[in-house]
Amino acid sequence: MKLEAPARPARFAPLETFRSPGYRYLWFASLLWNQARWMDQVVIGWVVLEITNSAWDVAVIGALRWLPLLMFGIAGGAVADRIDRRWLLIGAQGLGLSVSVAAAALLAAGLFDFGFAALATFLLGLQWALDWPTRRALIPDLVGRELTVNAVALEAVSMNLTRIVGPLVAGGLITYLSPAAAFVVMAGLYAVEIGVLKIMPLAVRGRQVASTSMLRYLRDGFDELRQSQPIVGVLLISTAMNVLVFPYQTLLPVFARDVLHEDAVGLGELGAATGLGSFVGAMAIASVGRVPRSGLLFWVGSLVFSICIVGFALADNLPLALVLVAVSGLGSSAFASLQSTIVLGKASDQLRGRAMGALTLAIGSGPVGTLEIGAASILLGAPVAVALNAGVCALLVGVVAAKLPGFRAS
Repeated sequence: MKLEAPARPARFAPLETFRSPGYRYLWFASLLWNQARWMDQVVIGWVVLEITNSAWDVAVIGALRWLPLLMFGIAGGAVADRIDRRWLLIGAQGLGLSVSVAAAALLAAGLFDFGFAALATFLLGLQWALDWPTRRALIPDLVGRELTVNAVALEAVSMNLTRIVGPLVAGGLITYLSPAAAFVVMAGLYAVEIGVLKIMPLAVRGRQVASTSMLRYLRDGFDELRQSQPIVGVLLISTAMNVLVFPYQTLLPVFARDVLHEDAVGLGELGAATGLGSFVGAMAIASVGRVPRSGLLFWVGSLVFSICIVGFALADNLPLALVLVAVSGLGSSAFASLQSTIVLGKASDQLRGRAMGALTLAIGSGPVGTLEIGAASILLGAPVAVALNAGVCALLVGVVAAKLPGFRAS
């Protein structure tokens, strides 16, 4: 009689992923980085609105945050394929630390103006362009390909957890202390993260440098990427979302103060509500080891996100606005969690950094939409401009899904 092997006991997927000591360090480092990132967006946006009293200037600041991703995202991904990813991350955090210290000093001295805000935002965007593809490309080095889906989802959990806490902390610090105090806190977060990254266990110490030129290296990567419908679908939808939907975040100070008639605490509540919905969705995705039909969930989540932002733009009171942005966060969690997962799952190990660089480029298309939404807000008002953009994006998401059957089936 043939004996059957005992079934392997089911394990909670996040616990399996956290068995990797290196990933535990990276996750905690990401928690610190995301906390600083959400705080600086709230603080700089509010300070610029107070200085200039202009929705256009707030939009320009938002565009400058995304511009480095468009300019340098691909290069950052290619560099992450060639050299030690740990030290790339440490260098990026050092830049964030320097900007935070300088901004705190200038604010405390009363010398922080729109020009300094623009420079600080651009440098923090440059940090993001280097950090994000490197951080995501590092994940399979730490957990292996089988747990990459769950590890990326847990990264989204850290992002969305801080998306709740970050705006609330930033709004409270602005209201009860000062914007300078908020930047001091951010500097502390960066300093701690640098220490965590230095002691993070990592078996892969560096990358083998390719002998071809950087231009040829990038071109070969794109030739391979465009053959995959799932990757093409993610890149197209990511571009549409970052041009047409995500720019609404740069106008949250305008919605809080001028549409909903709230102060900086109300602004923090809007950011936190979005994070709450995203956190719930990301936790649901992270609790499973494998996501079937990830392409379907990705585009449906993008559609839900877009439609909810249409509703938020037309809301005329804070409770309704909070509910709508919280529900939009559920769709956003599917978008954010599966965006990298699909690309990393379809790209080879040798192509991983360049694939994340291409995704960073799609994300970096945001400045186009940020400037457009700023101009449209002047002509039509912020509510109508945001609603129109999000509605157009919902249509484009449906078109991409319909035209790429390989993406839908992935």
